[in-house]
Amino acid sequence: MEVIDLTYTIEEGMPTFGAPWHPHVSIKQIGRIAFEGRETREVTFGTHTGTQIDAPLHFIKNGKSIDQIDPVKLVGPVVIVDLSDLGENGVVTKDHLVNIKFEKKLLFKFGWGKHWYSKKFYQNWPYFSKEAAEYLVSKKIELVGFDTPSPDDSRSKLSGGEDDSPIHKIFLANDVILVEYVANLEKVVDYYGWNIVALPLRIKGADGSPARICLYR
Repeated sequence: MEVIDLTYTIEEGMPTFGAPWHPHVSIKQIGRIAFEGRETREVTFGTHTGTQIDAPLHFIKNGKSIDQIDPVKLVGPVVIVDLSDLGENGVVTKDHLVNIKFEKKLLFKFGWGKHWYSKKFYQNWPYFSKEAAEYLVSKKIELVGFDTPSPDDSRSKLSGGEDDSPIHKIFLANDVILVEYVANLEKVVDYYGWNIVALPLRIKGADGSPARICLYR
């Protein structure tokens, strides 16, 4: 079996979303072999830290929480779409999608992982147009993954109102699961015959979770 790990390591000092209310990662050793006879750590992070899955509840009132997602949506054949030529603020349109051989799970490669650990990672990433998002919903897609922080335009204001993160809302309102911050897609050069496994922590009532994401075939 061939396996490619698409997960960023959770560690102190890693990039996290820049909102003042989003916590940084903290990892503290609380059990030591020399004293307690075992190693144990206390780990603090937000539900949207590193490689992660968004549940509908993230933006949709009374939407499904991360523990309510059917695992069938998180494992299975995936189509990898290479749009790494889009560049900064590139827009995914319906025209980019009409000739795709669809599976229920799609993984978009924008080449954005090269900016991990730089300020640029959170600026001017490629994003989905409303038309593209609605087209994917019409195709009954279950999961959309990408190597950027968000499917929305990075230049949009995070107002908390109705106009905040409209692409998130199109996907999540239709129970399309979002897999964000996908790592190591530069290692994928042959795009055929892959399956994906995208398993979050099963946190009761949570709006999202860090996840271990792998391709395998």
